[in-house]
Amino acid sequence: MIVSTSDSSKLRHVLVLEDSQGPRIVALDSSSHSIGRDPSNSLVLRAKEVSRQHAILLRVSGREADSYGFMLIDGDLQGKKSRNGISVNSERCATKRLQHGDFIRFAKKVICRYLVLPVQSEQEFHQFCTSLDFSEILSEGQPIAAKQAEADLSEQEESNDAFLIRLASFPEITPSPMFEVNLAGELTYLNPAAAEAFQDLAQSGPEHPTLNGLAEYVSNAPSNISVREITVQDRVYEQSIHFLPESELIRCCVFDITDRKNAESELMQRDRLLQSVAEATTHLLENVAYEAAIDEAIAKLGSASGADRVCISANHYQSPNEELFSSLQFEWVRDPQLSLLQTAHRYNQSFVSSPLKHWYSDLSEEKSIRGKIESFSEPEQLLLRRENIQDILAIPIILEKRFWGFIELHHCSPSRTWSVQDESIVFAMAASISAALQRQQTEKIIHHQAFHDALTNLPNRILFEERLVLALDEAQHSESQVSVMFIDLDRFKRINDTLGHTIGDQLLCTIANRLQANIPMGACVARWGGDEFTLLLPHIDSQEEVTEVAEQLIESIKRPCVIGPHTLFIGASIGIACFPEAGSEAEVLLQNADVALYRCKEQNSSGYEIYDASMNSKGPEIFMIENSFHDGLNKNEFELYYQPKINIFSNEILGLEALIRWNHPSMGLVPPNIFIPIAEETGFISDIGSWVLETACQQIVEWHQQGFDPLSVAVNLSAQQFYQPNLLDELAQALDNYQVPPSALELEITETTAVANIDLTISLLKKVQQMGMRIAMDDFGTGYSSLNYLKRLPLNTLKIDRSFIKDLKAHTKDLEIIRAVISLGIGLELDIVAEGVDKEEQIEILKDLNCQIVQGYYYSRPLPKKQITELLRENWKQRKFNDIDDTLASLSELGSPMPS
Repeated sequence: MIVSTSDSSKLRHVLVLEDSQGPRIVALDSSSHSIGRDPSNSLVLRAKEVSRQHAILLRVSGREADSYGFMLIDGDLQGKKSRNGISVNSERCATKRLQHGDFIRFAKKVICRYLVLPVQSEQEFHQFCTSLDFSEILSEGQPIAAKQAEADLSEQEESNDAFLIRLASFPEITPSPMFEVNLAGELTYLNPAAAEAFQDLAQSGPEHPTLNGLAEYVSNAPSNISVREITVQDRVYEQSIHFLPESELIRCCVFDITDRKNAESELMQRDRLLQSVAEATTHLLENVAYEAAIDEAIAKLGSASGADRVCISANHYQSPNEELFSSLQFEWVRDPQLSLLQTAHRYNQSFVSSPLKHWYSDLSEEKSIRGKIESFSEPEQLLLRRENIQDILAIPIILEKRFWGFIELHHCSPSRTWSVQDESIVFAMAASISAALQRQQTEKIIHHQAFHDALTNLPNRILFEERLVLALDEAQHSESQVSVMFIDLDRFKRINDTLGHTIGDQLLCTIANRLQANIPMGACVARWGGDEFTLLLPHIDSQEEVTEVAEQLIESIKRPCVIGPHTLFIGASIGIACFPEAGSEAEVLLQNADVALYRCKEQNSSGYEIYDASMNSKGPEIFMIENSFHDGLNKNEFELYYQPKINIFSNEILGLEALIRWNHPSMGLVPPNIFIPIAEETGFISDIGSWVLETACQQIVEWHQQGFDPLSVAVNLSAQQFYQPNLLDELAQALDNYQVPPSALELEITETTAVANIDLTISLLKKVQQMGMRIAMDDFGTGYSSLNYLKRLPLNTLKIDRSFIKDLKAHTKDLEIIRAVISLGIGLELDIVAEGVDKEEQIEILKDLNCQIVQGYYYSRPLPKKQITELLRENWKQRKFNDIDDTLASLSELGSPMPS
């Protein structure tokens, strides 16, 4: 009997049976059940008379889509019968469609009753099982009240092999939903799996997603077999469609692919998230405007991750208790209404006195905070609900091993959640943000150093000149006055030479502080170089105001300076030039202030002088130097000294720097810092530069002939020489004249020279490199140290200026600057040379920083040709000994016989 479920009750098919182990109830929930003694059967009967494979129960459907019953088959589906058979209601049979109440015997030993129960819930079914009287229900003659239902299949039994084969292969037993429908959209067949999966299919008809548009889809399909995806409620299915034109039926098989689609969606989401992190990382590395770069990075992350909000908060301390707080710094939101930028509680948020106290300990230990709102404590939930957060992911940002802050991703919808994979990807983003912040800090240090004096921290001449140009431009529009002062310390050289550079540097810092403390608001004092300072006074009303400031500065400088055990007295001379009387351009004003200073120094007394047109003469030494340049070259008064560049790990000489000296017949050895500025001012620097290049090339060839090969020599190019139109021709001619290998010549230019015309510089340097020569940037850190320029310039070597090395000690700012520069150089694949290395302590620190090449008095002062040749010979000899020792050691390790 086939039982219909069209009534209000949900029917349940069961077997109540008893074997050697006692009575029990078996629910027939599957589409097929194998019955036998073997444990592999789904229904195991404990009786030795029962065959190992005794019978099969198959679920069969009726004409209605939601009706089914069970067919009992003796043996298996291959036609092998059981040993002792089966009987239903005392009649032996091979197959039987079971009806409610049928009494069944397996091998005459195991008895059971087939029941169809109108059970509403699991609780009702449990109550039935516990109240069942097994002795009554398993009595063979006991009548069973049948559940009335219309029989919708023929009662004629089919027991031949063809019927069994058809039944075994029928869709009834497949776990996948299958159905047939005609072209009018009417169901003609529905298997049990479809009835279970789509219980409203018959009622919904063509409106059901599995049937909706099916006929039209089939008519437009290119073949009779096609596949489409459908969504039923929250599940995704793949619908395989087979049109049977001969019967005008559409046969469908439906497979649940929800898990696969979810997995694909997660993979695609993860790929998008990874791609967004990669793009954001690239942007963070390339964009020098780090705030804009971080804004764009978190926007990419938020869009790709599906977050509703992405925030970055930074930690900071506040007085008086130095309590740790966090404040929102960056934010991206999908909906502007979700923004937290205007919420006061997101600023100066305490870690100590807020529910986030344990967040600090976890995040500072580089752990994440992740979970739905329900997983947090009640106080935390109140805070999260305040921001409409349903699921949060917080990742720490670690900067220089310090907990800098954290990045948060928020879901404001309860249906979304953050995964472990999301967490690992956001950790990568946090690392990229940390790198951007580190770069920003490094750039701030280098940028500050580019415009400030390393010793006194005052503005340097570059920043001073920029401010002077701005002040003059404003003064021309407002018709106000501007004054410039050159301040030179009297007797400083004697103190410096007598007590040493350390005392001299401390004295300069003391004077710098006094100058800073005694200038009017809006004024700018800078260190020009050596013991010279400059002062800019914008918006002055009268000359008396200027002289009053000059007098105050002189008095402040004259006060005793206590430096360690020394009480020092020093004076100052000041030259003053005022706009517009002394000139309308910055260069002219500075030059005239310098002229006024020179006039003041001529009088051999501390004080000040204001420039006037009558001060048009220069000192006799300056005239003598200017008039002697030409004769000096013709009479071979100039000479090249060479200072070695040393590998501090092997003590090998890696190259030399050529430095010019002038043996003046009456003035003696004139240092370069005296005559080079005058040569630049007079334009004679180009002739001197050409002589240095020719002499260096000639010397390289001579040393190579003596066996010091490979050996490179670096020559310095002045700005004028570098930008002269025939530079490349001059270099090529010098190499060709002396047959110098291009790799043996290195050209050094300063930062200031490089950035004066950056596009032309890049073009020239590329051509120089194409010729085979190496390029070094000299005095790095004292000019405009832009990382953007450094990235664009084709360089081989970066030379750290001696001003950073001079006071190099552990735990100093100079150490951190050098560490940053070395890391920067290594990242850009540049050789790093530290200049001005004079002490063993500096060597040890540089070794720790992995700076391999140094130059300074610790190894050698600049030496003339003869002495440097002897030094090269000794170093080359020692290098060969080291090579022999290494060779012998290698042979010994290989077991080769030692050479005699």
